[in-house]
Amino acid sequence: MVRYFAPRCDSLSPRRVAQINALMAAVPIGLSRNGEIRLLFEDDRYIAVSKPAGLLVHKTPIDAHEDENLRDILRSHYSGRLDPVHRLDKPTSGVIVFGKDTPAINACKTQFESRKTAKEYLALVRGHVHHEGGIAKPLPKGMDGPPKEARTEFKPLERCELPYPVSRYDSARFSLVKCVPHTGRYHQIRLHMRHFRHPIIGDSQHGDKHQNRAFATHVGIQGLMLHARRFAFAHPDGGTLELTAALPKKWQPLEGATDWILAPFGEHIALRTPPNLSR
Repeated sequence: MVRYFAPRCDSLSPRRVAQINALMAAVPIGLSRNGEIRLLFEDDRYIAVSKPAGLLVHKTPIDAHEDENLRDILRSHYSGRLDPVHRLDKPTSGVIVFGKDTPAINACKTQFESRKTAKEYLALVRGHVHHEGGIAKPLPKGMDGPPKEARTEFKPLERCELPYPVSRYDSARFSLVKCVPHTGRYHQIRLHMRHFRHPIIGDSQHGDKHQNRAFATHVGIQGLMLHARRFAFAHPDGGTLELTAALPKKWQPLEGATDWILAPFGEHIALRTPPNLSR
């Protein structure tokens, strides 16, 4: 279910950001081999969807063999211009936003460059993370090139220990972590969590292959356990747009294997604040 928030016409306090105006379903608007694409928000400037893991955002020489990508699938819903305003790795699920015109696309990219957007991810990582903090390790902007400033904040939300052996250990420990990147480097969260010695489960490039294999065998989930949950930015027509994508169904076996309650992460939400409200 998507909850769409917009200002009510009656009795709206200027100090309030928005009031609930309507409820609508996060309707599927496309289908890939990896799952449904669900609409989170659409207006004349942007379209935002929840991308399933394993789907490319657009064609790229790195994955030239892939015959399927999100932008092409969305052509059946909208035939005009669609350019992604930010990156989302192929194995990562969650919020992705496309711009429909040059000013809208540039407005969002400018906010990225000036670090005025807000992004939040959920990651399942190896080991117990006991405190919140930040990682500041320079990383290349792309696959290569000189390292540049890169910062990621993290906060543990849950911890567990599962009774199956991994490598030389008798049990497996995990943490559910909220990650907030303040820069946009290539594989930033994945590389920073590895540097922190808490690699993301299911990461075939930067993770722990023993943990990945054991987790897939005993819990029944395969693939990268990283989800782009929230993305917020200033809309060029005024106000702000805040988008939240529910955890995909593939995460559900985690509830059965642990005592965690993932229901709080189970809603799609689109929040559009009005352009003319003062705080």
